[in-house]
Amino acid sequence: KHLRFCLTMATALASADCRKVADAGEIFAKEKGLLVLRPRRPLFSFWFTVPSGCYGLVTTKGADRDFRTKDGVLSSVWSPGCHGPSMPWTGVAYLVNMSTVVLDLPVKQCKTRDNVSVSIDVALAFRIMGDIQRGEDPNLVRKFVYQVKPRGLEQQLRDAQEEAVRALARSLKHTEIYGIRSKVSDVSLPLGKDDESGRSQISSGSSTRDDTLEGTYEKDDKLAAQQATIKGENAAMMMKERLNKQFEPQGVQIVSVMIKSIQLPSDITAQMTEKTMVISKQAQQRMQHQIKMQKTRMEQDTATMLQTFTERASQEAISGAETLNAEQVKLNDAKAEAEKLKASIREESNVKIQSLLATNSLEVQRVKDRMFETTSKIIAEAEREAAELLAKTKVETETIISAARIEKAQKESKADQIISEAEGKIAPWIEKLKDHETLRKQMKVYKKLGENPNLVISGSTDHNTNLVAVADAIIQNSDSANSRSAIMAEMALLKNMASTKS
Repeated sequence: KHLRFCLTMATALASADCRKVADAGEIFAKEKGLLVLRPRRPLFSFWFTVPSGCYGLVTTKGADRDFRTKDGVLSSVWSPGCHGPSMPWTGVAYLVNMSTVVLDLPVKQCKTRDNVSVSIDVALAFRIMGDIQRGEDPNLVRKFVYQVKPRGLEQQLRDAQEEAVRALARSLKHTEIYGIRSKVSDVSLPLGKDDESGRSQISSGSSTRDDTLEGTYEKDDKLAAQQATIKGENAAMMMKERLNKQFEPQGVQIVSVMIKSIQLPSDITAQMTEKTMVISKQAQQRMQHQIKMQKTRMEQDTATMLQTFTERASQEAISGAETLNAEQVKLNDAKAEAEKLKASIREESNVKIQSLLATNSLEVQRVKDRMFETTSKIIAEAEREAAELLAKTKVETETIISAARIEKAQKESKADQIISEAEGKIAPWIEKLKDHETLRKQMKVYKKLGENPNLVISGSTDHNTNLVAVADAIIQNSDSANSRSAIMAEMALLKNMASTKS
């Protein structure tokens, strides 16, 4: 598959610490040059997890611990998922990124064969080996973590890549250097030993490019550019093979080598741009001339086709009018025949409708008669059943009412008996209650008499004595001798005295 340059490239390789294993995927996705993570081990946890997309190395008290697969094979890399139960000091010590990492390795001030300084930007795509599913040795992951390490790998890659790029630049002239830019690293074209073999390879290929758009140039320039392209593609492939021989034993596989861009000095770039502009202007002039010629041919062809279409349209119009007249006659005949058929169908329909109406009326009357007969029978049967039910209901109702009356009389008699017995038992209590109520009323009377300031108490039972005492109290408490109460008291005294004398 092609590796696109739009991917975010790493400028350095590193390792880092993280708080927990669950953050590994997000951290690896964010940090493009991050290869190794050291997650913090949780306290008192008897289970640990290895996330997918990472190689997991597990240790127990700092010592490496191997993973036993289902087949009983020991592996230094633990499979993704949850593992346990285990002791709290057993857990994931290292997480190694399984994804392909693209590392940007620019090489500056490279000398060409004609002693021109150029800067070449190379991108290197690699991955850490140890995938069991690809048949790789999982011990390579442990070797990379403990021996190679990200910083050491970066330095080795830079040194090896810079040496290869400078050697490639030294083999080319500055006019050929642009041709080594590549898109993919898996181009497998043989590199000729001399210029003649390269020229024979180029001339044998089939070209699909438009010479008009390329402009005028010397054939040697074109052959030199194509040969430089082949050299660049083969150089990238050879660099990839050479780097894999060096780094695969260390657990690193080079997936692709890409020569991204080349930067020449500004004065040489201006000269090459000026030459390219002259060629482009010549190509533009030829293109404009071809456009004019093509436009003239198209106008002539358009006029010829328009005349042909006009004549053909006239012929088609005449032929269409004749066909229309013939079809109109056929249409009129068909309409007349349709009207006849319509009248015949309407007449037959009316006859059938009348016949159906008569049949339906007779059938409806029969249905009504049967319905009336059936209804009468049903009504009579219902009335008979209703009368029987009513008679039964009356009998049962009278029976129930009689039983209820008897039960009522029995219960009333029993209630009267119970009440009589109860009254006999509580008669002394009732008598005491009445005496108590009488005493309470007497007490209330005495209380009211005691609250009366005009009360006269006498210790005698003699009527005359008591009358004198009352009259004397009235006269003493009266405000005026002419008051009505004083007068009445004096009259009572006089009357008593008169009765006493007599």
